Amino acid sequence: MPSSYPFPTYSGLLEPRHYKQIGTALWLFLWCISSTTKEVERDGEMWGIVLGNKPMLLPELAKIFDVNEKTISRWIATLENQGYVRVTRAPHGLILTVRNSKKFHHERSDKNVRSLVEETDLPGSDQTEMSDDPDKNVRSNKDIIKILIDRWIQGLEDNDAKELSSRTGVLSSAVGSVSTGQIVLDKPIIQERELAIENYFNQRKARLMFNNADLPHIQEIANEPIPLEFVHFGIDLSFARHKLTRRRPTDTIRNFSYCKTIIFSCWDELLNRMEASETPSGALGSNESKSKKTGLQDKLDYLNRFGEE
Repeated sequence: MPSSYPFPTYSGLLEPRHYKQIGTALWLFLWCISSTTKEVERDGEMWGIVLGNKPMLLPELAKIFDVNEKTISRWIATLENQGYVRVTRAPHGLILTVRNSKKFHHERSDKNVRSLVEETDLPGSDQTEMSDDPDKNVRSNKDIIKILIDRWIQGLEDNDAKELSSRTGVLSSAVGSVSTGQIVLDKPIIQERELAIENYFNQRKARLMFNNADLPHIQEIANEPIPLEFVHFGIDLSFARHKLTRRRPTDTIRNFSYCKTIIFSCWDELLNRMEASETPSGALGSNESKSKKTGLQDKLDYLNRFGEE
C-alpha cells in the first residue's frame, strides 16, 4: 500500500448539496485533488492538472479503489456531469482536470503576501513602471484573444462581427487546453479532426460532396495542435471576409486553402502575442538589473532594521 500523506481540502465540500451531487463519487474526486500536480487559470477559474495530464485507463482507476470499471465509469460520469471535473478522452486513456482547484491556494497566498511586501513603498524603493500602452503589459489569454478578435473582425458586416466577437470565452478555454497539453495528435485523433474540419467547411459551403483538392489543406490544419474551436472560428472568419470582396451574392470560397491561410495567420499571431505577454515589458539591461537588485536590497535592509527596533 502506498505511503499516506496529507493534502488540503476545504470544509465547503461537506455541505449537503455536494453530497447530493457527488454521492459515492466523492472518493474519486478526493483522489483527483490529492493527485493534482499543477494548477492553471483559465477564464478566471483555477483548474487542477491531475498527474501532469497523464491519461488513465479505467482498469487503473478501478484498481486504486478495488472496485469494478462500471463503478469508476459511473463516478466519472457523475463528476463530469455535475461540473466537478473535466474529462478529456485521449487515445490512451482519460485525462482528468479538477475544476476550481484549491490544492495550492495557500502557496499562492504566500506568494501574494511576498509580492505585497516587495511592492510596498519603502524608502529608496523603485516602483515598476507599467506602459501606458495596454498591449505592452502582461495580459491573460482571454484579454489577448479579445484584442485580436476585435482586430480580425474590423470592417466585417455587423452580424458577422457580433457573432465572431461572442466567441472570446470559448476560444480562451480552447486555447488553454493547448498550454496544458490536452491536445493529443496521433493517427486516430488526426483522422477525427480531418473529418470534423471537412464537415464544418462543407456545412458552411452548403455542399454534400467532398472536394479532393481540399484534403491536403485540411490535413495541414488537422496535424497542427490548433483547437477545433479555433479552426471553426477561422473558417467562419474566412467566409465573413470573403463576403466583403465577392462580386456576386452567389460567389463563395472555392476551396479550403483560402481558409487555411487565414487560420494559420491568426493562430501564429495569437501564439506570438501570448509568448510576448509572458516576457516582462522592457527587459532589464545590466545596469537596470543592478539598480533593481539594489532597490530590493534596500527593502530587505529596511525590514531587518525595522525588526531589530
